[in-house]
Amino acid sequence: MATCRTTPAFLKTPSPPTIALVSFCSRASLLDLVCGVLYHLVLPVVLLPLDTTILASFYIGAHLPLFRRNKAKLQRQVNLRDAHLDRKTVLITGLRTPRGLTLARQFHDAGHRVIGADVGHFPVRSSGSMSNALHHFYQISKLHYVATLLDIINREKVEIWIPCSNVTSALEDSMAKETIESRTACKCVHFDADLGAHFSQRELFLRYVLDKGLPIAEQHHVCSRDSVHKILHRSPLKRFLMRKLRPAADGKANESLLLPKRTLSQTYSDVSEVRICDDEPWVLEQQGRVGEYWSDLLLIHGQLKAFRVHPIQTTSLGWNGSRLDEGLYMAMCALMEKFAERGGLRLTGHLSVKLLVDEEFSAHSVRYVIYIADCVQGTAAAHSLLKDPPEEFYQGYLAVLSPEINGSCHASVQVPTLTSTVDMEWLPTGPPRYFTILDFLNFFLVNQRQRRYASRVADLATTQPAHLCLWSDPWFSRLDPLPWWWQAHVYGPLNDLMRSLDWKMETTIKMIA
Repeated sequence: MATCRTTPAFLKTPSPPTIALVSFCSRASLLDLVCGVLYHLVLPVVLLPLDTTILASFYIGAHLPLFRRNKAKLQRQVNLRDAHLDRKTVLITGLRTPRGLTLARQFHDAGHRVIGADVGHFPVRSSGSMSNALHHFYQISKLHYVATLLDIINREKVEIWIPCSNVTSALEDSMAKETIESRTACKCVHFDADLGAHFSQRELFLRYVLDKGLPIAEQHHVCSRDSVHKILHRSPLKRFLMRKLRPAADGKANESLLLPKRTLSQTYSDVSEVRICDDEPWVLEQQGRVGEYWSDLLLIHGQLKAFRVHPIQTTSLGWNGSRLDEGLYMAMCALMEKFAERGGLRLTGHLSVKLLVDEEFSAHSVRYVIYIADCVQGTAAAHSLLKDPPEEFYQGYLAVLSPEINGSCHASVQVPTLTSTVDMEWLPTGPPRYFTILDFLNFFLVNQRQRRYASRVADLATTQPAHLCLWSDPWFSRLDPLPWWWQAHVYGPLNDLMRSLDWKMETTIKMIA
């Protein structure tokens, strides 16, 4: 009797289309891998001698008379000799971020004791953890986030905790805040769980703002054309963007319509062509004619300690130092001060508020009106506050230790007003632009792109040396240069390479599948 033998599945010859697809994916992945290695490993090694020489020169120069007269260094020495200095212990989580390192350096230069920590484990320490601004450094497991924080706070007698990590969510930090403040004397610069929940959803945030009696941008869900016309008739001076509430099933961009049109007949005509019903609802969102802005805030016990505003798009109104710019800026600042004051003592944390600036017309004048439209919480959202902040910026955080008496906050030590953070001098007029050989090389390569992979290699080759622009690198400090070197040659390349390999592997699997 003849026996039938079956070939195992893993020994079967793949079909020609499958072979071609796998071969194509293999070649593409191999080329991507080569580009990744070039970017993440080869170029850092090539630049290692130059960067190490720069690092050594700053360490040697620190002992020279010129560096000894450094303003920050002299100020720290004065603070440490001050017998009346109330030295605080500050815990900053998120030293993987430039903003965490910036805060650590500010508190250190002011004579305070800084404890650093990173959430999650990595084969090597982060760049910020190498800073000489830290008294101690800890690694925190995300699985035991709150328990480890409590242990560090009790061990180091921490008085202020400022979360700056990208690994944990705002809700996780809010829950940690409530646990820490209920069990220790440490104060946390973050919103509690209730406020955090309100600030994480736009509808809840706008309802919160409306309850405080502040102007909000209109947003309406509509299920009929008649509802659209009623809203437009009720607010004839406002502009709206009408878009589908649910994303398109085919993955394409949602249809949108800017209303009203120049004439009433054109408005009716365009709306009549749109299918609006209960099964296909749309949303009307108010738009700002002048522009849209993010205002980054540091709020401590319902007080605005720092404020910075920047346009969302380059097409928004620029800051040119005119009287009109100054008036608009001060109006935004006044609105945010009302927001902070009406929020009460619970309002402590970092917040970025989206503002719409619209025009209102009358018979003989035009005036600007500011509306609150949205918000994002956390130091990552309010990033502009920690980009080249003034020297006294850290002082705003010290107010979190002020005692609360009869529902109001009284500072035992007078915290100076951060005038530089509410002054036109700190507006985003744009830093001075320095053109280097790298800029011209990058311009040439970008404008001469011919092939996909050739342009990728060119981009990688010109992006890596950007850290040599010391004046714009957030990791660099003349008195603390090691984080800059560590980011360029150890942590940065390894972290980017691991993320790149994970992404390429996932992409290849999806292509083959």
